[in-house]
Amino acid sequence: MDISRKLLGESLRSLGWQGFAASAMITVASWGIGWFPRNQLSPLARSGFFIEFRTDVSGVITCIILMALGMVWLTRTWIVTRPRVQVATGITHRELGRLFGMWSAPLMFSFPILSRDVYSYLAQGRMLHADKSPYLEGISALPGWFDGGSDGLWAQSPSPYGPFFLVLARFIFFISNGIPEIGVGLLRIVAVLGVLGCFHFTAKLAQKMGQNPNWANWAIVGNPLFLLTMIGGVHNDALMIAGVFSAFAYAYDRRPAAATLSLAIAVSVKPIVLLVLPFIGLVILDKNPSKRARWAVWAKVFVLSLIWLGIIGAVTNLWFGWLPAMFTAGDAAFPYAPVGLIGWSVSNLAGMLGGDIAFVNGLVVTLFQLLGLVIVARLALAKNISNPVRLAAWSLSAAVLLAPIIQPWYILWLIALFAISHRVSWSSEKLMIYVSSLILVAVFVDQLSIEQWHSAWMMRTFAGVLVVLLFAGLFRFDAKTRRILAGPVGPLGMAHPVKKK
Repeated sequence: MDISRKLLGESLRSLGWQGFAASAMITVASWGIGWFPRNQLSPLARSGFFIEFRTDVSGVITCIILMALGMVWLTRTWIVTRPRVQVATGITHRELGRLFGMWSAPLMFSFPILSRDVYSYLAQGRMLHADKSPYLEGISALPGWFDGGSDGLWAQSPSPYGPFFLVLARFIFFISNGIPEIGVGLLRIVAVLGVLGCFHFTAKLAQKMGQNPNWANWAIVGNPLFLLTMIGGVHNDALMIAGVFSAFAYAYDRRPAAATLSLAIAVSVKPIVLLVLPFIGLVILDKNPSKRARWAVWAKVFVLSLIWLGIIGAVTNLWFGWLPAMFTAGDAAFPYAPVGLIGWSVSNLAGMLGGDIAFVNGLVVTLFQLLGLVIVARLALAKNISNPVRLAAWSLSAAVLLAPIIQPWYILWLIALFAISHRVSWSSEKLMIYVSSLILVAVFVDQLSIEQWHSAWMMRTFAGVLVVLLFAGLFRFDAKTRRILAGPVGPLGMAHPVKKK
């Protein structure tokens, strides 16, 4: 079928190079305002070229402008690509992969942006290499942790990561010999593998659920917040999402052993997705199962998962240390997370009245965590289980929103599950675009690495005003963006769902 140029918009070649140029601008900007390695083993920390970028006011301002322009341009390119995925014949899976590859390639050479968690990964790998458990002690247990670039948030908090990822971080720390640039580079390769896994399993699961796989990949993997966080920020969340999606895909194929193995790997990256386990069982069931059948399949997937997690625990020698660590994140609570704010307020009030601040805060956090588990259980026991993936999306939403710490990129987990689970309305799709852009603004301003040499509040104010004006201009005055956001041009070309055997 012939698709008009007007419907598809700009050519793939143009879209590819626009995204490449935007990411190149972000990469160059990261050299001046990205997270700089301060470790004495770092060769870049002694480089006059990069020091010049950071100590000169004009250099920092130039980098802020470059990154703001790059983020807005990449977002525009993503939005303008929307007509390509709107129709089934607008773009092939391979072409979409090449497009995302061009958008991502320059980010391989950036300093970490939007987050510095990658340095915490290396610090926890260092702890494991020193025969200390990251589940029992914070990264401050070893000297020199701050110079490694880690956020003080994790100084005395247990690791929130699973045993597979911690052992991987230990291996990377060992072969990098403590040189941060090598460690970051190797972890970025791991992050890219996670993005590739997301791209593959998003398409696979979308087809099984009757979704347009290209649209699903556009919404999930092509999202600038996803690419800049996972590759630019070197995050491990893409590995987790790929594991969850592959688990659901195998469950639709009625392969419980493969499904539980995939989920066990995802749990071994980020344990919170253990909450998805009951919904893996619901996928394997018929649409209207008896209570007995439901409990029987849950017992089966639980035993299989326990076996896989036991094997991973034995191989890594970390066993199930991540289980108690899952419930101690209150030590690292962010006051602006709703539960973190409530816990902070109530505990401080209790302290003023002579109470134990730590005990009260822990009690508040525990109560909300129990509430989250009750919501997950209620959703797992729902009568209508025609869409277990969507039930999993709501369950993970409850767990995230009721947690004492909420990182901005957690929204990507929820976007991924909601986008893959059902065809969202156009208003919801626009909300996804606006929310992703808003979070980009927030993390861009919050994660400028400039405190050592410049007034942080002045630079952040400048960055915030600039990027808000640029995004406002994009949504208000760019003709192509406005035309696309006015509404979809044609049908999405839904795939046919795979029927349960």
